[in-house]
Amino acid sequence: MKSFLHQAFTLARVSNLPTVWTNVLAAWAINATASSTFKIMPEVCDFAFFDWNTFVYLLIGSSLIYAGGCTLNDAFDQDFDQAHNPKRPLPSGSISAQTVWILGSLELILGGVLLVTVAGCEKTWVFALIASVLFYDYIHKKWAGGIIIMGGCRFFLWLVAATAAGKSELAPQSLIWASVLASYIIGISWFARGESQKKTEPVQYSIILLFSTPLIALALLVYWNQLDPIRVFLCNLTGLLVAWIAFSSILLMREEKKGAIGKGVSRLLAGICALDATALSFYAPSLIAPCLCCLSIAVLMQKKFAAT
Repeated sequence: MKSFLHQAFTLARVSNLPTVWTNVLAAWAINATASSTFKIMPEVCDFAFFDWNTFVYLLIGSSLIYAGGCTLNDAFDQDFDQAHNPKRPLPSGSISAQTVWILGSLELILGGVLLVTVAGCEKTWVFALIASVLFYDYIHKKWAGGIIIMGGCRFFLWLVAATAAGKSELAPQSLIWASVLASYIIGISWFARGESQKKTEPVQYSIILLFSTPLIALALLVYWNQLDPIRVFLCNLTGLLVAWIAFSSILLMREEKKGAIGKGVSRLLAGICALDATALSFYAPSLIAPCLCCLSIAVLMQKKFAAT
């Protein structure tokens, strides 16, 4: 019998937490650095905004909300998993349904409290994040459009982190990158669902969403055509990394092998860290390295804990 901690980590899908960490790091740094208009080229971040206490609680709070959402996802899907995923903690009898409901609820509540009271995030966006997480958990097996709500969860996570330390104003760039992140998340589920059901039309549209990051990055490079060579190089490098992850994952999921779709989705989820690195290349290029480290950590953790 595996330990309670291992079961809790499995329910929380901890291998995806590095993607949450890079999301909040990128969102906070970009919103603190970006100007209120697209007409002005972004300056390199001076990190005057950064506070370790805020950052630590931002990481803890967002991680708890993600963990709580994933844990409650298993609680809502107990009957489905009983028939289709009998090795999950709940249907296998490794943990009780009551424990899962209590654990997930506590994680959501504590995460929200930390984000509002200590990390100083805008409570409106924190409430929207928690509401979207709960709505997704409830609706995703009942409505195919639940993937839009999933994208909304990451969208609101980005806005929550962007408003850390009491900064309530959102820069237009923050909304752009939050939308790119949401599109990428929607693209992952949409493509995987189309592949599993052998539907070609949804897959064609979802591919565009998976490549939204390098496309937006290229558009911004053209628009801000006087960026310094270092940031241009890093943007191209990280954008190509995202494109390679998307391309290789698509090829993997199209293989006629058992578990190919799951492996491809896991790779795409880890690629969220590369997406954040691309966004940061315009504003805080020194933060690209931590994002790529988190990408490696996510891939390694997937060997121990399933990402989906």
